[in-house]
Amino acid sequence: MEAFKMDSKQYPNQEQNCHDGLPAGRDVQTDPVGYGNSPSREPLQNAGRRTYGERRMLKGAAGRAATDADRAQTYGEQNAQRRVSSDRDGIADPFGNSAPQGMHFREEDHTEYSSGRPEIPGSHFAGGEDAEHRANPPKAAGRPVNSQKKPSETLPEFEAVDGDAGAQSKTQKKKRSRFNAVGILMFFLPWRGDSVFEAVRKIIFSTALVVVGICTFLISSYYIDLYKAKQEYQEIQRQLEETRANRSFKTESYTEDPQTGEMFEYLEYNDIANKLLSQNPDLVGYIKVPGTLVSYPVVQKKSKDVTVNMNDYYLYRTFHQEDSKSGCIFMDYRCHFDEVHEHRRVVDNSGNIFIYGHNMNNRTMFGSLRDYVSNPYFYSEHPIVELSSCYNDYVYKIFSIFIVDGEDYESEYAFDCWNTLEFPDEETFYWYVNEAKKRTTVNTNVDVEYGDPILSLYTCNGLCPNAKLILMCRQLRAGEDPYEGTENATLNENVLYPSAYYKNGRPVNYDPSKFVPYGPKS
Repeated sequence: MEAFKMDSKQYPNQEQNCHDGLPAGRDVQTDPVGYGNSPSREPLQNAGRRTYGERRMLKGAAGRAATDADRAQTYGEQNAQRRVSSDRDGIADPFGNSAPQGMHFREEDHTEYSSGRPEIPGSHFAGGEDAEHRANPPKAAGRPVNSQKKPSETLPEFEAVDGDAGAQSKTQKKKRSRFNAVGILMFFLPWRGDSVFEAVRKIIFSTALVVVGICTFLISSYYIDLYKAKQEYQEIQRQLEETRANRSFKTESYTEDPQTGEMFEYLEYNDIANKLLSQNPDLVGYIKVPGTLVSYPVVQKKSKDVTVNMNDYYLYRTFHQEDSKSGCIFMDYRCHFDEVHEHRRVVDNSGNIFIYGHNMNNRTMFGSLRDYVSNPYFYSEHPIVELSSCYNDYVYKIFSIFIVDGEDYESEYAFDCWNTLEFPDEETFYWYVNEAKKRTTVNTNVDVEYGDPILSLYTCNGLCPNAKLILMCRQLRAGEDPYEGTENATLNENVLYPSAYYKNGRPVNYDPSKFVPYGPKS
């Protein structure tokens, strides 16, 4: 109890003659109302006060000691983290200065300290030893040990201090992520220590995974490309839908030349040209097969050198000349179709106009023409083809639907119909249309006469390798019924197929004696 007696120097106003910490001869009133205020209770009251004071002084001293110890420990941990970081980075000084070799710090235990004074209100760190601890907190947990002292060495190297929880946590996370990546690679790729079976399995699995990824990319790219092309042509169709619905078909009109008195066909742009020619100067017309998906602009690419084949230009380009597997419907570069200068036709139209288009799986472009093969009912419902130039509108009737080999030029079954665009005489004309009739899969009653302009639609077919589907049409004559001869179509059982069709062991069932040719009317 002597350790907690009051100091006269610290409390000068207190009287020195006291008993158990209380002034002598002075009654301390503990019962302000006056009950039980007898001298016999004074020793008990004084003992209670001493106990209360002792508890308060112990509590203050312990609290301050714990606070100072916590502060010292926190400060030491911060310095330890700096030393660990500096040691890992190869830097001795945490402030960025290099340190000489041979300097090490060893870790020491923190020492908890306390001023040992009781807690007095308003006196924390007011001066003395507490002020020293406040102004000069404990050093970091570690002191330098210089194994090679040199005058120029001012900053020591730090030895890594254990217990850096934050840094260790980050390091563990990095290691864990690295191990996860390595584990994934080890699952897919052969690794040291793998058995032969395991290595082969990994190689096969990785190769299959790469192949599947490439195939997925190519397939998705293909269908995305088809979708974009379809959207482009649907927009063009939308632009022309109202225009075509509100106009009548324009036929040939002749005007007299005021200077020569000669009658000539006066040609001027129609609504199709006004709508689309500004979007693509290669536009030559618009084709539509009523009742099918065929409704597209027709382009033609020509070179200054007429001998240069330009048919492949729009093979994989859309109408707006963007790369696409769908391509565009295009006319053979050798054909002439309403070529006009100053409202006059400068050259007659070709006797046989060839138009090409892809047979797309989504039935766009000429993909829907496959429905005509060996299907007389479909033909009877859709026998008409409408073809408009930038000046005139033309209507054609389909008279032959056949398949040829696009690579066969020499066999007895060969028919390179795409290379005959003009008919110099009647014999050539009838030979050509009869070759088409021999191969037709649908018998029609549409008659064909010399002088009828021919239109041929060309696309791919899967009947045999290099198979090409041709729909051959003739132009509607003036005053003729568009559906005359198309109603009673039948399936042709006497068909001459291309040579590739018979290579698979199929018998040649064509009988020339059963063929009824076209010819001049007697």
